[in-house]
Amino acid sequence: MKIASCDILVIGGGPAGLMAARKTARKGVKTLLVEKESQFGLKVCGEAVSADALAEAEISPWESSICGREINRVLVYPPQEEKKVEISAGAIGYSGGYILNKMAFLEEMGRSALQEGTEIWMAAVPNQLVRHDGLFRCTIDIAKGVQLVEAKVVIGCDGMNSLVARTFFNRKGYRRISCLQYEMANCHLADPTRLEIFLGSNVAPGGYLWIFPKGEGLANVGIGTQGVPARKCLDKFIDAHPRRFQKAQVLSMGAAPVPIGGQIEELVQDGLMLCGDAAGQVIPLTGAGIHSAIAAGRMAGQVAAEALIEGDISRKRLSIYPEQFNETWGKRIADSLKAEQLIVKLSDQELNQLADIFTGQDIVDLANGFNLTRVGIKLLKYPGFAATIARGLL
Repeated sequence: MKIASCDILVIGGGPAGLMAARKTARKGVKTLLVEKESQFGLKVCGEAVSADALAEAEISPWESSICGREINRVLVYPPQEEKKVEISAGAIGYSGGYILNKMAFLEEMGRSALQEGTEIWMAAVPNQLVRHDGLFRCTIDIAKGVQLVEAKVVIGCDGMNSLVARTFFNRKGYRRISCLQYEMANCHLADPTRLEIFLGSNVAPGGYLWIFPKGEGLANVGIGTQGVPARKCLDKFIDAHPRRFQKAQVLSMGAAPVPIGGQIEELVQDGLMLCGDAAGQVIPLTGAGIHSAIAAGRMAGQVAAEALIEGDISRKRLSIYPEQFNETWGKRIADSLKAEQLIVKLSDQELNQLADIFTGQDIVDLANGFNLTRVGIKLLKYPGFAATIARGLL
């Protein structure tokens, strides 16, 4: 069998993989990216991103990649929906965000990677990865049959069922939540610039439900749950909100698990790196992972290329990547996990009480792992929450 060779093999064509490949190729390193699907962006996703995430991707929002209008508000509904809490992007110092056309967005990232010199194989399914004489050999199923690829460095950006992670890494504590989403037309949405989030045991046990507007009555309506069927909960919610959905129709449905157990402990080995969902680099309380994946891919790609050029692809040299990532993202992920483990245990009554206490800033800080200490100190003033949440946050 003829062996194809490259310097760096990137497995997975999501945000992390495409960013990593762009950065390695930009350094003049021979890069091959393989993606198992026939097109980018097929995995179901709420598609909400901040403006900062697009800046991280070095891509400006353009008409074909953005659905609807700029998002500048979020409404968070506790079980008693009239107690909703509003989060205004401007009021908390954020620049707003967007609902992506994820396929178009990733296609643009793919074009950027190609322009930098990346070779991309689509519908290429890796099924075995081994070390061989100081290199890595990956067996890949392609349309013409089976191709063997040899690489000096492998960057695993291949999602929850990562071949790279399963073969070489220990992902102890790796947890996932079941998510299901409808793309719905003819929804009645009062404000097309507003995201809506719903909490409670009767809505989404162990998770939350979302309505993300995509313009002209189109919306992503999805749910993440633990321990109960996601579709049953989502259909029940839609039936219970006829004003929004009486005339709505489901255009498509998708399901996918999302990692919520926090970042795994080990991200690199000699010649190996993990990024994105494969590494658990998702904000646990929100399930948001696009921005963190792009950031991880950028850092991993730069470090891998520089290490290869220097002739040192040891674990120690590649560890610069997790060190950089943890400076900005590691604590956020860990703190959001801490908050998730506390919030998921709250009763509906306690969630309603929190809605009376929390501001939009409190929710943003808690959900994203920004400033748990401040939120914990605030909750110490409320005896009912001092034992259940506040001390856990502190």
